[in-house]
Amino acid sequence: MFRKARTIKVVVWYLCLLALIAILLPVILERVGIISASISLSVLQPILVTATALITRQVTRGQHDRVRHKAEKSLIISSVLSVWFVLYFLSGLAVTYVNNAVAVNWQTVVINLATFGVTAAALEYVRHGIMLLGGRRNVVWLGVIIGTLFSVQQISFSQFDNAASIADFTKITVSSLVPAFASSVLLTYLAFTAGLGSQLTYRLGVIAVMFVPPIIPKYDWYMTGIAWTALAVGVYIAIDRNRHDIAEPTRHHQRARDTQNIAFVIVMIALISFMTGAFSYRPQVIMSNSMKPVYERGAVVIVQKANPMDVQVGDIVQYEATGHSTTHRVIAIDFTSDGSGKRVFLTQGDNSPSPDMPVQADQIVGIVRAQVPYVGYPSVWLKEFAK
Repeated sequence: MFRKARTIKVVVWYLCLLALIAILLPVILERVGIISASISLSVLQPILVTATALITRQVTRGQHDRVRHKAEKSLIISSVLSVWFVLYFLSGLAVTYVNNAVAVNWQTVVINLATFGVTAAALEYVRHGIMLLGGRRNVVWLGVIIGTLFSVQQISFSQFDNAASIADFTKITVSSLVPAFASSVLLTYLAFTAGLGSQLTYRLGVIAVMFVPPIIPKYDWYMTGIAWTALAVGVYIAIDRNRHDIAEPTRHHQRARDTQNIAFVIVMIALISFMTGAFSYRPQVIMSNSMKPVYERGAVVIVQKANPMDVQVGDIVQYEATGHSTTHRVIAIDFTSDGSGKRVFLTQGDNSPSPDMPVQADQIVGIVRAQVPYVGYPSVWLKEFAK
């Protein structure tokens, strides 16, 4: 291996060293308390990685990869990502949903997409440049080294702070280390088989999945690791099959189109089913400010269908009234006076001056589990326009 290492251009090893410094230096400075975590991830690391990318651009001038069908490969990756995301999101119907801690508001989402997106894009440019300079003769063993080195950037070292047992390290390995390594090796594979565009499609797509959705499935550590590793494996299989089909152009282009069509159909069926309430969860637009500040006008709440017997005081429920749906909090529960034992619910908006009329059990649609701010405003505007 050391003999093979001598055949690699020295500049490749310099770029590897610069990339490692750009990845680890902010982490080290943060761990020793010199800078804060926000400065480390949002300022210093993007600057260092971008500088490394600019150096890579200088040393790779005149170098071009020989990858063909780059657009089709990027399309295949985006299709696999779309199908995976639909399946991932719909799995929340079985495991329930939780609020995404890194998408608390649109400002946070924009900042995260900008900072992590810049870092990821620059790092992929460096990875692509290193593999380009390394040459195809050394692609396997150099790819493993680069995949391992670059996987460090996707690992959160703070999770090791409270790890004290074998069980803790096992959880970290399955939920974080294995997915990070699988993703990094895949990106290195894409660097020499699919091109920079495919790398960016996958990497930025993953970042969008992580930071954009306001609600996500409630996964434990095992399911988290399996889901992200499965995505990397799925993309690898799709691209590898595509490589074998390149010798047959008609079949190659047809497969890309078929993959896109299948992904589109799956996404549309899932979206229509969710919007129409075919699953146990359904969306509902908040039309007024009666629940402010919890839910503001224009928010979309996710309502889980529920048995009225499961509704408790303090739950925010959606119920059907004459000609409209209302989303208010349960402030009291009573029983009907006819002795049937049926429940009657007293509800009131957090921003309403008085309670609503009593709500019968058969009026209850479900319990609100999560919200997506602002995205329901088009429905609010259309309703006002129709008046």
